[in-house]
Amino acid sequence: MNRADEVDEHVVHDSNAEKVKLAIAELGDNILMTREQRISEISALPCWDMVIIGGGITGAGILKLACQMGLKVLLLEQKDFAWGSSSRSSKMVHGGLRYMAQGQLALTRESVSERQRLLAQGEPLISKQSFVMSHYKKVFPGPWTFNTLLSCYDFIAGAKQHKFWPKSSYLALAPKVAETNLLGGTQFFDALTEDARLVQRLLQESLHLGGQALNYAKVTQLEMGVERNQITVELEDGEQARTLNANVVVNACGAWSKLLKTDVLKSKALKTNVSDTDERSSELRKNTAQQAKNTRFNMRPLRGSHLVIANWRLPVASVISVQHPEDKRPVQIYPWQNVTIVGTTDVEHHEDMSFEAKISQAEFDYLLATVKQQFPAANITQDDIISTFAGVRPVTTSGASLDPSKEKRQHHIEQHQGVITVTGGKLTTFRLIAEQVLNKACQHLAINNNRQKVMLTKALKAAGQQPILSQFPSTLPSSVPSYVQQQIQACYGEFSQVFVNASEEADFSPIRYSRHLWAELIWSVRFEQVQHLDDLLLRRTRLGNVLPEGARELLPRIKTICSPHLSWNEAKWQAEITRYLSLWQQSYSLPAYEITAEQGSL
Repeated sequence: MNRADEVDEHVVHDSNAEKVKLAIAELGDNILMTREQRISEISALPCWDMVIIGGGITGAGILKLACQMGLKVLLLEQKDFAWGSSSRSSKMVHGGLRYMAQGQLALTRESVSERQRLLAQGEPLISKQSFVMSHYKKVFPGPWTFNTLLSCYDFIAGAKQHKFWPKSSYLALAPKVAETNLLGGTQFFDALTEDARLVQRLLQESLHLGGQALNYAKVTQLEMGVERNQITVELEDGEQARTLNANVVVNACGAWSKLLKTDVLKSKALKTNVSDTDERSSELRKNTAQQAKNTRFNMRPLRGSHLVIANWRLPVASVISVQHPEDKRPVQIYPWQNVTIVGTTDVEHHEDMSFEAKISQAEFDYLLATVKQQFPAANITQDDIISTFAGVRPVTTSGASLDPSKEKRQHHIEQHQGVITVTGGKLTTFRLIAEQVLNKACQHLAINNNRQKVMLTKALKAAGQQPILSQFPSTLPSSVPSYVQQQIQACYGEFSQVFVNASEEADFSPIRYSRHLWAELIWSVRFEQVQHLDDLLLRRTRLGNVLPEGARELLPRIKTICSPHLSWNEAKWQAEITRYLSLWQQSYSLPAYEITAEQGSL
């Protein structure tokens, strides 16, 4: 039976039930599966070409490219998709101007090239964004120095995209900036995105191509098989233990990659089932040990925290690049999701990685000082802060005691037999990382699994020429307002028309002053593997980030419209609400914020 036939028809009007059913059928079986069906299908395949561990931007990018190649590939995430830094980044798709200033020219070239490709293939989810930097008398960098740097930056991009504006003109671009000793400012261009939605787009499009992905599935052990071409993957789905087989395993856990290497790969994984006297067994162990010995890079978890301010209190049209008054680090103040973001910090993260990162009081004060210095007339205080968020960057280090901001942001890929580990990397270069990982995977598949290397190489080359994100119709029905069309096309790509056909017109209205639509909540709980309320409010949408108190006032209505599509009873709903508000308090509120017991229930 087709999955489309299993859609609950009681949630749609009889007049358009058939239209909705036909529209939903276009999503394909892999998207329409229930969790139980998905797990059953995953378990049924004797051996996967590739299993990816980690559901952030790196893992999602590898999944999409592997699916475009036609490989049988599965992604497993121990928490929710984009749970880590891929939902809590600075949202910037940039070429790395400061990397060039630090002499990292290769990284800058890669980043600029990938930024241009993402802009060409990812709009409107990835959009060109104006950046400005104010110049003050006797403050570095001056206009001449900064514009010289930008000339090199634009040379790499192949087009001039910067201009110096004198004070009178610059204040129109950046109103309310501090005017004392202001010379003017420089405007240049990079890009912004919605990071968690980018991950979700890649996952949904991968499922549509035949891939699979499962959240809340923790890998506990890897074991090398007798035939040397298969790796046994043991995982936990809730309290249920399962075993899968794969020819290649990719560790794409980001800041958690080191934990997987230590807890799984080193202590349990890559054990051989053949005898110690077996010559091949000895060779396997020798090679694995030597590869581990030759590893030069370690992962250094660095936390980047942000403030969220209502845009009516601090309206900005461009990204304002600011030199922090204390340490001269660059801090950005920028528009996103109808709010204003201030970030980021760059500090050591020593907390338990199993919990969501949170801003410290010192980071909060540091970022607030930036706002007060750049916009003194705005009189921004902590009472104006809607929420905060913090992500942990997977930065590679050679072990030297460098200042966190001076660590290189390059990625590194290691291969131990059929296990490939990605360490470091930037959101901007996720597709490049995917290509490099798949190249190593193809070599392993060809050598150890009797696959034709030429065919694999051709498939990878062909996949690399395909668009990063699927294309979509240029227009949607005229009954849908243009700003709503843009939101739909950004979030759902090739499924935009299906989204419209499967939704009630009344649900296209925005939620409060956010960009999100009520229809998005319904779509997410039906088709995007929502297991917890925080999945819905902090990653599928950003209502918990952009509305006061994590959108607490909207929870009764959210419960009403989502209940027909979730099998949650009243006790489950109350538990999820309590869980969500507690999590929001711990990791997304102001450092000293507290929620009372009365606030934690509805």
